[in-house]
Amino acid sequence: MSANLSPDLIVSDLERAVRFYQQALGMKELDRVAGPDGPFWAMLERDGFRLMMETNASPDPTTKSLLERQGASPRATVNFWTNVPDVAAEARRLDGAKVRYHGPVTKPYGYKEVSFQDPDGYTWTLAEKVG
Repeated sequence: MSANLSPDLIVSDLERAVRFYQQALGMKELDRVAGPDGPFWAMLERDGFRLMMETNASPDPTTKSLLERQGASPRATVNFWTNVPDVAAEARRLDGAKVRYHGPVTKPYGYKEVSFQDPDGYTWTLAEKVG
């Protein structure tokens, strides 16, 4: 069995979220689904990593159940820690996208990292192995 992880983020504004991830992380949009009121789901990809996002307009029962449990506002207690080959290049991309971030900081466990939040408050850390 082959497995991969594709996070599915609940976002408040699909267009804004797609633009943010395209600019901040260089992701490409692969797919989008719309309902009567417009788009509510999109899938993005970069280097084999896929990220899904959807709004509270999604008709998916799993998403509706999640929103009932947590409320309509997006929120997360997860840090999407992502290993990258060149953290300086990622920092330059974030600068170009005008994304505020912390770092780069070299951590005691041997990684140089930059961290930022997306417009819905999801935290991302981009990390490069050093030494």
